[in-house]
Order: sequence, then structure tokens, then C-alpha cells
Amino acid sequence: MKIFKNQKIGMACILFYVILYLVWSLKAFVLNPVLSQVIEKDSVLWYLVSDGIIKNLCWTLPAVMLIRKFDDDLFIRKQELFQFPKEWKDFLLVFGGVTAYCILSSVISHHGFYFNSDGLTECIAYIFVGITEEFVFRAFLLNATLTEQNQKFAVGINAVLFLCIHFPTWIIHGNFISNFANFGFISIILLGAFFGWTMLKFRSIWIPVIIHTLWDVLVTLLN
Repeated sequence: MKIFKNQKIGMACILFYVILYLVWSLKAFVLNPVLSQVIEKDSVLWYLVSDGIIKNLCWTLPAVMLIRKFDDDLFIRKQELFQFPKEWKDFLLVFGGVTAYCILSSVISHHGFYFNSDGLTECIAYIFVGITEEFVFRAFLLNATLTEQNQKFAVGINAVLFLCIHFPTWIIHGNFISNFANFGFISIILLGAFFGWTMLKFRSIWIPVIIHTLWDVLVTLLN
């Protein structure tokens, strides 16, 4: 099955992912310890610098540049990709479904309503995470591999790549093995596929950005 429309965009996708993975690993293992000596970890300033400035420079900026460069080869062209869709009813159904699922899961898990106020500061990071990760993985990498014939395959491969980018963070936090032992990694693959589906459904990057941000915020505050 053909993955890329042409060799040029294929090489761009592979190089971008490999370089991003290496840079992000260096950031996790080398830069973060240095940065934590200057800025209090998990503070508002930490999230603004780490996820707001550094992550946007490493993730969003290159992704946008590649989208502009390879616009003619993308499945969803940039003009349509960056527009907010008109299907408000369908969007509200997805938005409401995600919200209801997170609330219900939290209520069942905690045997009642639970709110983690300690997670409010962390939610600052998610303002940027939805944009950075969706621009890289869905707006460019998935968009560059999609054809009319390979959509399920492309979404699946993209979800696995999305999983792999989490490995450096899991290693740092010491939960790499546990995320596989308890099958937590499956939820990341399913989320990656779900975000990919929302982009295909609405043909706009802003829907997976919003849904991704909503998911991270609700999971943090309700668990």
C-alpha cells in the first residue's frame, strides 16, 4: 500500500519525525534538568517556557513551515485545514460525548464527583499541547500520508507514532514499563486514532486541537 504521495514528502515526514524525536528526547533528558535549576518545575512559568515557548519552536513552527511547503501534496490543503468547519451540530456531539465520557469515568472511579484543584496549574500546559501535538501529528504527518484508499492504515500508523513520542517522558517519570504492563499505552493509540478521525471527519485541524485540549484538561482535573 502506498504511504506517501511522492518520495519528496515521504523523506520530509521521516526526517522531521526522527529529528523531532531526537530533539524532544534531548529536551527531556538534558534540557529539563538544566531548566529546573533556573525555573521551579511544574510552576506557571515552567509550563509557559517548556510547553509554550520551547515546544512551539520545536513542534509547531517546523510543522507549519512544512505544511506551507508541501501544501500541494497534502490530503487536506492548508486553506481548508486551518478553517473552522461549519458542522456545528456534529462538533457539539463529539465535544459533548468526550466531556460526558470523562465525567462518567471519573464518577465511577471515585464513587462520586471529584475535582483535582492541584491540577489547575498543569492545565496551562494543555493550552499549548493540543496545538503543538495536533499540528505535528495530524495537520502534517497524518495529512501527508493520507489518500482516499489508505485512510484507516494511515490513521493507525499515525497513532503508533503518536504513542512513541511519549516514550522519553514516560522514561523520565519512571512509568514506561507500567504503561505497557497495565496496557495504558493502548489508550494513547486509541486517542491518536480518535484525533486523526476528527480531523478527517471535519477536515479542520482545529477540531482535534480543541478535543485534545479538552481531553487533557478533563483527565487532569477529574482524576
